Amino acid sequence: MFSSKFLSKMAQIYQLSKDQENVFILRFGQNNEDREVANIIGISEEAYRKRMGEIYRKFDISGRGPGKNNRLIHILQNHLERENNNFLTLNNNPDSIYFSEMNFHDNEIENIVQQLRLQTKQLIQERCTTMRVLDMSRPVNLEEIYTSTDFLEKITSRRRLNITEILANYHKQDRVAMNPTSADRVTSTEILNRYSKLMLLGKPGAGKTTLLKYTALKCSQGEIFSNAVPIFVTLRQYASSESQPSLVEYINQDLQIHSITDETQIKTILQYGRAILFLDGLDEVKEEDLNRVIEDIREFSDNYYNNRFIITSRLGAQEYVFEKFTEVEIANFQFNQITQFAQRWFGSKPQNVEIFLRKIEENRPIQELATNPLLLTLLCLVFDEYGDFPNNRAELYREGLDVLLKKWDAKRNIERHQIYKNLSMQRKEDLLAKVAFTTFYQGDYFFKKVDLEQYITDYICNLPQANTNKESLQINSEAIIKSIESQHGLFVERAKDIYSFSHLTFQEYLTAREIINDGRQEKLNLLASKINDYRWHDILKLAVSMMRLADDLLILMKEKSDQIITNEPQLQRLMDWVHKKSESASIKEKTQSIRTFYLTLVRAIAQSNSTNLASVLARALVLDLDLYQNQSLNLDLAFDLSHAIEKQANIDLNLDLDLDLSLALEYAQEMADQNLATSLRNLINERPDQFDNNTAWSNWTNHLRQQSINYRNIGHMWELTPLQLELLQQYCKANQLVLECLESDCYIHQSTRQALTNSLFLLVN
Repeated sequence: MFSSKFLSKMAQIYQLSKDQENVFILRFGQNNEDREVANIIGISEEAYRKRMGEIYRKFDISGRGPGKNNRLIHILQNHLERENNNFLTLNNNPDSIYFSEMNFHDNEIENIVQQLRLQTKQLIQERCTTMRVLDMSRPVNLEEIYTSTDFLEKITSRRRLNITEILANYHKQDRVAMNPTSADRVTSTEILNRYSKLMLLGKPGAGKTTLLKYTALKCSQGEIFSNAVPIFVTLRQYASSESQPSLVEYINQDLQIHSITDETQIKTILQYGRAILFLDGLDEVKEEDLNRVIEDIREFSDNYYNNRFIITSRLGAQEYVFEKFTEVEIANFQFNQITQFAQRWFGSKPQNVEIFLRKIEENRPIQELATNPLLLTLLCLVFDEYGDFPNNRAELYREGLDVLLKKWDAKRNIERHQIYKNLSMQRKEDLLAKVAFTTFYQGDYFFKKVDLEQYITDYICNLPQANTNKESLQINSEAIIKSIESQHGLFVERAKDIYSFSHLTFQEYLTAREIINDGRQEKLNLLASKINDYRWHDILKLAVSMMRLADDLLILMKEKSDQIITNEPQLQRLMDWVHKKSESASIKEKTQSIRTFYLTLVRAIAQSNSTNLASVLARALVLDLDLYQNQSLNLDLAFDLSHAIEKQANIDLNLDLDLDLSLALEYAQEMADQNLATSLRNLINERPDQFDNNTAWSNWTNHLRQQSINYRNIGHMWELTPLQLELLQQYCKANQLVLECLESDCYIHQSTRQALTNSLFLLVN
């Protein structure tokens, strides 16, 4: 079939291993059958088939059946025909200094490759060594900041899943996260080595260009693909060339500008498959140039098929079909990658790394933004400047939204096609806010494309000069979805025809924006009514911080929190007791904290069992005495006590009964309360072993409880039902939310602030 010399050359070009080369030559050089090749080499037929599968992959041949064999033969025939044409061309050129196929030795090719690698090294260094994005005051060294990226081999938007199946793949604790936990991630190193023709797809700011530059840089330094000449092309610049050169002409012109002038050498390494082409930003090519550029890339990759190609483009952009290329999607950062990036960013300031990562871990909405490398860079810039994140988180989210909507393309001088010209940036934000509110109110984190199109249609039909034709509106709605997805990355197609916002954080921020900008009282009432719905808590905090004057909303929130227990007489009696205990305390400036303290102890006692009730009572007594004796308030200990009970943790890990009783006795003596001190001494002396005599232990625990009531008015068994306990917990969380809003960067009248602070954890008649 083919000569051994020719097949050996092909094996070298396609980087076959020695074992693969042996099979390759026997199969296609002597026309042996599969079984004969396996017998000659001395391997099983199964091992032979596996080795042939590896060879097909090296030639980028996928699929099943006998067609793979024919396709490989076709590729080899094309190579042979090209080699013969080169032979005739070179031998008919008397000025040629190169060798034809018959006398062109491997070392000659190698010399050309190494010479060009040396000449292009400086050019690659100039283009790829540094990066500067957003508001960086100076460029940073790419190698110092680069964080390895993972890939998804299954493009998320092409999965055929329903919304229920998508939700099952997304991590859900206190909020839905927009990063699937079950996605199969592959390292960039593995992907780059596995496929010779790659289309890297990713959301805006996912790190496509950064990865491409880093790979080109490492190639020029000989750390990867050291047998290939790296050629880096920014497709936007190539497309805008006035003379509209072909890609090979543009590469030659570009290299000539940098004193790499021998076109024949460039053509030779391309013909022998010794180049690696980095083609960056196909989505950034202007619409009027796009078809020409795509066709030129197709022709170039067909003519010089045996070179390596890596093309980058945004997800959701126009469908580019390069049949021989493998498409992969850049995955969001995971926390270990966020950590690595932060460590490299803050470099000489390890204390900043620790604080930054702790802040990220503590705040889930910010952590969600950090999964995008561009937004993570923004977070690092903000933290670098202030040493913290702003108290008003809405400002941070607003800036993140601006980065994706406006700044990212503008700072790189990229002009994109405006699909719907009547949709200004302001209107685009209004549209996003309308969709965010509608979907979030319905409880939809993921929504069907047909529903999203309807939301957009309902909005754009009222714009000036809008085409009210139903079919035209539908076409425009679909185009707007693609525009927002590909240009700004705020919509993401999570499965075929199913979308979500890229980050729940943005959906929440835009929902709050829509409610505030609406301005109607009914919208504020609706928002305040969600105080008992944890899903809305971040939106409530955002709305309070975004309002010019937040008095009305905070007053409504306090009213709604009181309504949680208004119809529960037992809980109202409990609140009266809490009020009396807080009023009798000597600390007047922390009234709401003292009320929280006693509510927490009540819940802990109510949820304790016969085994740990004594320990809970003893700790409650110590905390109460500590409050009155030292005029301090140890809320953390109270909360730890309550949480330990709620989680049914081993209470002995947090409480030591003997120690607490001794400490309570010490406090009683310091307060000169002889009756309490005597009672505690007797309790300590009489304490039975709870495991030896359950009756004695129960009697002793009841005695401890009665003495706590007699002397400190704590330890009451309020006999709360499970429903009442749940309502009490909701009431506490609602008041805590109001307190957090008051302590945030909100603007309200001082009189309102004081009145709300005084009424927290207290029923207002």
